[in-house]
Amino acid sequence: MLVLISAERFIENEETQLKSILDNGLDVLHIRKPKASFKDLKHWLQSFEPVYRSKMVLHQHHELAKEFNLKGIHLTENFRLMLGDTVEDYVTSFKQENSTISTSYHQKELISKSSIFDYCFLSPVFSSISKTDYAGKLFQVQDVQQKVIALGGINSAKIPLIRKMGFSGGAVLGAVWMDEDPGQSFNKIQQQYESVFR
Repeated sequence: MLVLISAERFIENEETQLKSILDNGLDVLHIRKPKASFKDLKHWLQSFEPVYRSKMVLHQHHELAKEFNLKGIHLTENFRLMLGDTVEDYVTSFKQENSTISTSYHQKELISKSSIFDYCFLSPVFSSISKTDYAGKLFQVQDVQQKVIALGGINSAKIPLIRKMGFSGGAVLGAVWMDEDPGQSFNKIQQQYESVFR
């Protein structure tokens, strides 16, 4: 599973770039805009046709996932912990809408063996490209039953490594959005992913 995470802020030509990447075969696009208001995020989602929205997973303002018939929602670690004992009820309310549900972990030991989540991110696997002082922990997840996606420092060169480390795929962010040509950068990562994971 190859996941692209959106740029943190709204950027110029972002919609056009994302549509092109989705047209070229991306299956899962995580929308992470932590500082975006409900209104701004709703307006931004309206610029995408349903065929694109069906591949989007929302990190914030989850109610918009139902309104726009998105692929699913993602629970950040902080949000999951804040839900506490109500997390299963929250997840169930979205599963009833046929949404995929994912979450984030920063410690391998916290990933449960039988999880209510379809998949989870584990980070940072390698030192982050987009965050300074975010050192990689080189997790090995061959013994984890849950579907785990590597996050943190993922670029095309790291794809064969994450396969060997037991991950089910990778999530990319900085390697794409910090490049002068995000589309070309993603295509290179996708080609490497296809050759290693398929």
